[in-house]
Amino acid sequence: MMKRILPITRKEVIHIRRDPRSLYLAIGMPVVLLLLFGYAITFDVRHVPLGIIDLDQSVLSRDFISRVRTSEYFDLRHLSGDYGEAEALLDTGRVNVIAVFPRDYARNAGRGSPPPIQLLVDGSNNNTALVALGYLSRLIQEFASEILTKQMGRQAGAASVSFPSIDPRVRVWFNPELRSANFVIPGLIAVVMMVMTTMLTSLTVAREWENGTMEQLMAGPVHPAEIVIGKLIPYFILGLAQVALVVFFGTVLFKVPLKGNLFCLFTVSSIFLLCGLGIGLFLSIAVKSQQLAFEFSVLTTLLPSYILSGFMFPISSMPKIIQLVTVVVPARYFLATLRGIFLKGYNFPDVWPELVALTAFGLLMLLACVKKLKLRLD
Repeated sequence: MMKRILPITRKEVIHIRRDPRSLYLAIGMPVVLLLLFGYAITFDVRHVPLGIIDLDQSVLSRDFISRVRTSEYFDLRHLSGDYGEAEALLDTGRVNVIAVFPRDYARNAGRGSPPPIQLLVDGSNNNTALVALGYLSRLIQEFASEILTKQMGRQAGAASVSFPSIDPRVRVWFNPELRSANFVIPGLIAVVMMVMTTMLTSLTVAREWENGTMEQLMAGPVHPAEIVIGKLIPYFILGLAQVALVVFFGTVLFKVPLKGNLFCLFTVSSIFLLCGLGIGLFLSIAVKSQQLAFEFSVLTTLLPSYILSGFMFPISSMPKIIQLVTVVVPARYFLATLRGIFLKGYNFPDVWPELVALTAFGLLMLLACVKKLKLRLD
């Protein structure tokens, strides 16, 4: 069997060496996509244009304004005491958020009952609005808490009574700095690997049909399974090189921690590669046209991996019918495994459900390729 598989593998290696585009797609493109999307896709919101309408003009309001100026999350673009300017500021897009400091804030704060600070937010970009609102709300809460603490201290000194203190201690596990790169990069690895592996093998059998060399394979004493295995071996090795490259750049360049087992990572990646390579080879066998196979490979992998894998949107938030569709998206299982291995230190016992799902899908695709590949002319 190996005597028949190895010549097919050697033939595919020669095709790869003669076509520099294949090597570029296999080696260079994953790194380019990882760098491009890794820097472009971020959920961290910084330097949000902010306006402040100070109706109090007090020491406390100036203290709050100075805090906003030193925050990396906001850029103070407008400061005035006229509430009538708020609508125009938001309407023209000069600012995304406006904080309105109410009149008599300092006086009421001295009595222990500071009024709330009004926030006006441009909701046309809901993600930016929600994140900016969270940042500013936290800043206001810290500011009000300090005022309340000082007021309680003065009352305690005057009345010789003690006030109970509330000291919340918040700990964020797995991603303590809440860096979006730690969330995005493992997801990008899954998306990039799925697209690239499918694109590579989508050209193999279709190229044989277009070059007129498929008849030579039909004339030889080979089984369809031997052709499938022989054609997948070179791309499987290239795929492992892709995984090594993107993991290296993800950990070194983007500083994503790799807390899990490296052997577990490459084992799961190997099975995932079989899924992607199997999809591409099946398309190549079914379509028999390099252009159509390439287009179908992008259509069937890029959008599902990007949208339905949980990379951009949580699967639990999707409609039930769409959640059922995600069951047949291999990137869903690989992405969950990658994030677990990178951030939570997962090992084989922790990823066995995803491992079983990927194995079943990969074997199903290889079996479909063998069944679809007919060594006879219609």
